[in-house]
Amino acid sequence: MKALRNMLLWLTSTLLLIGCQGEVQYATPLRPVHYPIYFGSAEGRALIPVGGYLRITRPSTAISAIGFGGILVIHGFAGSGMADYYYAYDLACPKELDPAVSLMVSDKLEAVCPKCHSHFSIVYGGGLPIQGPAQSPLLPYRVLPIDGGILITTPEL
Repeated sequence: MKALRNMLLWLTSTLLLIGCQGEVQYATPLRPVHYPIYFGSAEGRALIPVGGYLRITRPSTAISAIGFGGILVIHGFAGSGMADYYYAYDLACPKELDPAVSLMVSDKLEAVCPKCHSHFSIVYGGGLPIQGPAQSPLLPYRVLPIDGGILITTPEL
């Protein structure tokens, strides 16, 4: 729980710094997101190891919402000596803007578009393009701690 609180503090600080430097422009359309993940479930256990990730392409319940192209959640890194951090992004490539073109995760833990072959950094929370024609970062989602897991929600951009 302490790790998740630290993650929220780091994420808030990062967003404030980005806000001070100018507004980030996201190409992916913003759609509602509401998706709980419990670490005791089969789905949630995939996120327990650092580097573990989950691609969510269908809502799990009638009240779940998965954004424009789905959700990519990863147990990432926050730098040396830091605890667990979870990051979430829309699965749609910001270059293709097609919810049917879903990002995959490479062996290097980069999100990769199967159509335009753009690569995005995902393990440190940026979602920035690092290779290929994409210019916009991945649309990030908010990750909140809940009892026994995390809740992925729509960001406040």
